[in-house]
Amino acid sequence: MRRIGLLFLIIPVVLLLSTCEEFDPQWDGLWVATIGQAVITLDLDKWEGTLTVDNSDPAAEVKLTIAEGKLDGDENTLIAEITSMYQKYQDDTEKHITEPILIVLFVTCPSNPDDLPGCLGLNYPLSASYTIDGDKFTLWGDLILALTNNETHTLTATKK
Repeated sequence: MRRIGLLFLIIPVVLLLSTCEEFDPQWDGLWVATIGQAVITLDLDKWEGTLTVDNSDPAAEVKLTIAEGKLDGDENTLIAEITSMYQKYQDDTEKHITEPILIVLFVTCPSNPDDLPGCLGLNYPLSASYTIDGDKFTLWGDLILALTNNETHTLTATKK
């Protein structure tokens, strides 16, 4: 009798969990931006992504950066855990990091990217706010400033 009662509890829980709505992330896709002589490519899917910064500026210390990581989130938040990074320097030396490095937090924001420091009181190290409008993915905040070597706080990528 006890097993039947337990079965009647388990079935509704399984049915409830199976009806939970999954979301299709807006960030899914290949996004490309150019800042100065650097081409920034974001290759993102629902669960993982790769960020590549290919800098052809002869004065740049780092010629190539490739960061890979796991992604998670919902309709309003994107959390990226960088799990490995590769960098190639101007003198052709290389650096590989293959352990989890940091977690980056992105929060959607309906406001204008010029309204720094962001939205929702976002004050997380290396964070950014973002909006996605059609084929434009706009990111702004401390993370973008760090990625562009303090050149700009805003990055607008186009979906390819």
